Parts: sequence; structure tokens; C-alpha cells
Amino acid sequence: MAELRASRQQNTSHRMVAAMNINSETSRIRAGLVNCGHYSFEEAERKLESLSLAIHVGADAAGTVAGQAAALTAVLTASRCFLGGVTLSGVVDRPLRVPLPWTAANLQEAACMLGASTKLGTRPQRTIVLGSGEPVRGWSVRALWNGWSAGVAPASEKNAYLGRGDSALAGIAAGALAVSHAFLAEQDDPRAGRVTQGVSLWAPDAGQAWWKDDGPEGYYLPTGLWLIGLGNLGQAYLWALSCLPYADSNSLELFFQDDDLVAKENWGTSILVKRERYGVLKTRIAEEWADGRGFRSRRIDRRLDADLRRTDREPGIAMAGLDKMPPRRLLGRPGFDYIIDAGLGATARDYRKFRVNAFNHSQDPASHFEGVEDTTQRNIEEVMSLPAYQKAALDGYTDGCGLAQLAGQSVAAPFVSAFVGALVVAQAIRLASSQAPYFSIVGDLDDVRSIRAVLGSTPGRTIVGHSKMLSEGNGVSP
Repeated sequence: MAELRASRQQNTSHRMVAAMNINSETSRIRAGLVNCGHYSFEEAERKLESLSLAIHVGADAAGTVAGQAAALTAVLTASRCFLGGVTLSGVVDRPLRVPLPWTAANLQEAACMLGASTKLGTRPQRTIVLGSGEPVRGWSVRALWNGWSAGVAPASEKNAYLGRGDSALAGIAAGALAVSHAFLAEQDDPRAGRVTQGVSLWAPDAGQAWWKDDGPEGYYLPTGLWLIGLGNLGQAYLWALSCLPYADSNSLELFFQDDDLVAKENWGTSILVKRERYGVLKTRIAEEWADGRGFRSRRIDRRLDADLRRTDREPGIAMAGLDKMPPRRLLGRPGFDYIIDAGLGATARDYRKFRVNAFNHSQDPASHFEGVEDTTQRNIEEVMSLPAYQKAALDGYTDGCGLAQLAGQSVAAPFVSAFVGALVVAQAIRLASSQAPYFSIVGDLDDVRSIRAVLGSTPGRTIVGHSKMLSEGNGVSP
């Protein structure tokens, strides 16, 4: 039934997109431009196709785990938004230090595998600087990290410097945040890359003291996780997990639960989806990636329902990335020790906003989400009244049902899920290390100084962790 439903939706979407002559691979990113009321479909399509980005790697970043994770995350996310091409320059011949599911000789080769272009036809409008190096002509932003902390600063900021570069999670967050600001700049937002800002992934309530790394001297990595929902968030979790320094990759067991098939529009937002790899189960994409990394994995190719029960031999920590309220209310039913649930904004106004919740046995997601309204229909009606949709209907591009389906697609961007993925995995590491998780983390990528977090209680018993404690010296990556 799931395959038949997905097939029907995909056929309808393909007929609609063919009639409008637009790229369905980036439909959810394009919606961020169209649904704000400033672009027609054709104008938004041309805008995305014209965008290009340069990523420059300084010598002090090139050999660090954080620097490489930042570069690869920036390439992976930006190549789906900046369709004019993304290039990587600078010191890019260093041996790869970030563990990936396949072999690459150096940073440049890995970046090309993830979507980097060898050259661009025109000079990039935007530049991300990783590490030291003089700011380039035009708009540019500098990614920053120090241990568990990640941030951005104007590339011209002389006081911006790098700290400890041993955390892949900080690199992932910094790279994603820099791409977010580059994309924000393309929308003429005056906030883009103008101020120094950041967040501690370990202590997101640190506020203005985010740059001071208060991460632990020793910590454990989780050995069992249950990922529910393998769309843009679930794949971002897996990307972050694959960059962690498991001495024995086989020590991590992952359960993947989802029943959806990969559709063409998933390419733009789900960072592990490859072009033309459509019509396969999302769990299969995750399984193949995990197997390549050396993790143990099991697939559950059905939706979460009220009857699912977890046994004591299965992962006790669940990380959920669901976009509908009904299944999120069911997260407490299987009997997990802890649930880390992330939710993203879904409209052109709020798609950069996020909320992360952690639940234990005393907190039922059903009660937490009780009364939370599903605003999908209201959003569709609002979007359908925009000039771009009215023009599409008048021009006969598609039938009303197909246009409503397009209006019902949530706005999403891969750099948002990549950033949130690093934040969620950091919470899983806290739990594996018997540290209190943050029960609530709320923020906006437009300005991460807006992040507010509430620390929960320390776990009453040890949650399954890595067999060997990692120290500050080797960080969250080798």
C-alpha cells in the first residue's frame, strides 16, 4: 500500500511539474522562495540555477576533523541549493580524517563525491571561509569551531579564530550554519553573515559564552539507536553518526524505521539521497550507508503505530524526525528509555526554526503534543492565494488538485536538518555518558543567539554507551 500510495503521488507530481517545466528535485527548497510571495515558479527556478558558492579551506582547518566535517557538510548541503555549482579550494589535498562509507584519498576527492564541482562557469557570488585566510571580494562568511562549539562570523572579522578542531559535530554544525547564511544572503537578508554568533552543542544554554568550550573531559558514544523517520532529519542524524570516531564501527547498532519510498523531491532535502536513486525505500538508503560505514543495522519497513513494542535487547534511545503530529504522539508507546524528537518549521516564514525535545518514562509525548494543531490545510489555503499560484492556475499549468498538492509541500532546506542533526546526536552522546539531556532546545538558524534550552534531570541509570571512554584529546572525531 505504501508503494502504491507513493507511486500515485509521484505520478501526479511528475505530471504537474512537467506541465510547469520546473525541477521537482528542489521543489521544497524552491517553495521557500515562491511561498514568501517574492518569486514566480519560473523566477525561483532561475534563481536556484544561477546560485553558486565557493568554499575556501585554510591550512589551519584542512588537517582537522572539524574543518573537514565543515567542508564536507557545506558541500553536501549547498550543492542541493546552489545549483550553479559549489567549489572547494585552498588546502584540499590533506588525507581524509572524517570516516565515510567509502574510500577517498583526500578532502578534495571526498568533496567531489559529495557534489562539489571542479570548476564554475562564472565567479561565485558567495564564499565560505574555513579557517584562516583573507576575506575575498564580495560577500563572505567564516565558519568557526572550538571543541563542542560552532559558529559563524563575518569573514572580515579579524578577532575570529579557530579553537580545538577535534569535534566532527561542531564542524558539521558550523558548515551547515555558514551555508544557511550564504542562502540567506541570496534573499537579500541584512542579517546574513553580519555578526559573530554560535552555540555550544554540549551546552546549548551557554548563551553568549558559547565560545568557551565546556565539553566533558571524558564521554561515551552510544552503541544502540533507533531512528524513526528517514527523511531529511533522519538522514542528517545518520550523517552525523557516521562522522563519529567509533574505534570499532561494528559496536554501533542502528534500527531504521520508515515505510516511505524516496521520491524525486527528496533529493534536495535528504542529504544521503543520490540523483536518479528514486522509488526505493528510505530505510534501504540508510541501511546501505550504515553498512558501508561498518555499523550494524536493522530495517523496520513500516510506520510507527500504537502496537509497536521494544524489547530489552533493542536500542533504548530513539531519535525521531517526523513531520506529522499523530505519529509523534505515539513515540512513548514502544517503551524507549529516552526519545529525542526534533521538529522543523514548514513554511517560508519559519523553515529555519527548530525544536528539539527529550522525553523519558515520566514524560509522555502524547501529552506534550496534545492539542497541537495540524496547520497543513490552513497553510495550503494561504499559499494558494499567492500571486505565483494564482498565475499558475490562470495559465493552465496544472489542475487545481495538483496545484494544491504542490502548495501542501512543506518548505525545507538541507542545511537546517544538518545543523539540527548535529545538535540531536550531541544529546544522544550526553545520554550515553549518563549526563542529563536538554528537555527542550528551541532556536532559529537565522540567529542562533535566539536558542533557548532547558536542562533535564540526570538519568537514574546508565544508558548503553561505548565500551571505551573517549577523552578530550581525541574529541568526537579522531
